Amino acid sequence: MSNAALLSPFNEPRGELHVLGIRHHDAPVAIREKLAFSPETIPGALFDLREFFAIDEAVILSTCNRSEWYLYSEQAPALHDWLIHYTHCDSEPWQRHLFAFSGRDAVRHLYRVACGLDSLILGEPQILGQLKSAYRASKACRSTGTVLERLFQQSFSVAKRVRRATGIGENPVSVAYAGVRLTHQFFDDHHKRTAIVIGAGQTGQLVSRYLKDIDIERLIIANRTLSRAQTIAEQTGGYAIRLDQLGKHLHEADIIIGTAHTDARLISRAEVAEALDKRHRAFQVYVDLAMPRDFDPDIDTLGNAFLFGIDDLKQVIEHNLEQRRKAADEAETMIDLYSDEFLDWLHSRPQQRLIGHMYKRAGRLRRELLQDAYRRLAHGEDPVRVMEEFSYKLTNKLLHHPSAMIHAIPPDHKDWLAIVSDTLKPKHTH
Repeated sequence: MSNAALLSPFNEPRGELHVLGIRHHDAPVAIREKLAFSPETIPGALFDLREFFAIDEAVILSTCNRSEWYLYSEQAPALHDWLIHYTHCDSEPWQRHLFAFSGRDAVRHLYRVACGLDSLILGEPQILGQLKSAYRASKACRSTGTVLERLFQQSFSVAKRVRRATGIGENPVSVAYAGVRLTHQFFDDHHKRTAIVIGAGQTGQLVSRYLKDIDIERLIIANRTLSRAQTIAEQTGGYAIRLDQLGKHLHEADIIIGTAHTDARLISRAEVAEALDKRHRAFQVYVDLAMPRDFDPDIDTLGNAFLFGIDDLKQVIEHNLEQRRKAADEAETMIDLYSDEFLDWLHSRPQQRLIGHMYKRAGRLRRELLQDAYRRLAHGEDPVRVMEEFSYKLTNKLLHHPSAMIHAIPPDHKDWLAIVSDTLKPKHTH
């Protein structure tokens, strides 16, 4: 057997973790919505992504604040090439906003995302559920392998441990909470106000619950599927309508909060102008928490309509940051330790495969030699002689392959030779 074949478990090409994407830190909402993926489009995007780069493992995370691609491959993929191919978009506006991490930085990034340390609202818990959904979607498409399976499962575990060990989860807030909190800048009498929540997903449910908690007088839930809106309405004392009924009720609301995931604008500037006329110019507050956006950005040009988007929430949540920074520092330390732990596992995979191969080979040799020994004993041969020859043959056969591997190590690989030498030294016991 050649030296290369003997050392192949150590010399085989190693893949590396890569995360590439776009997020609220680096890109405005107009750029992020161009690269947003809906749950319906993710399976097709995963298939296309894997085919384009000829890789086996990929996960796509797409939320209102980020679109990220987690990949395991031998080389860092040129993501912008695939995005141009898949979205048919001009890369000039968004290419400079892309970020990329590899290796340990990629592991740390995922753990920070899972713990809410990379979120718009520090420590918010909603992102962990979104991350789990992204993982399940990829798993359903058979786009996760051994590495991403372990990485994402450990990210969930790390997030749980960090929240349990630090104060990062105290005073829980979310984009939904911040959106509702923003309306306090305009109203101190929510118990006299009407609100419309558009969308019946997780964010819509949270917004409705927060509005109920501040005693909103009247709550209207609008959704494409009426039954889902009715479920939330029953829980919050609200009233359910279909999206196509929205125009009839728009003038009734003081607060309109959009959370629906759709490719089309649900409320136009003209519709808001008409609603304001019916209200005799009494003002309205629009909070758009969706990505892509639910509301026409030009609504903000109307005198009595106040439009806020996700990026405006930074003003609302600034006061929460100070009390969470200490917990975040503690969490960063834990993430560093868990990142090293994952990389130790990842880098030891060739050794683990080699050890597994050696154990299987040893078991096969032992069974073969035992079978021969039993046969000789059954024929009446001297048991002592049979057992001595059995032990001699087993020792020689077990040591043959490792010995050949040691001979195959080049002399200039002093580190390997030192490790082997140290391993073979007799250990003194007391």
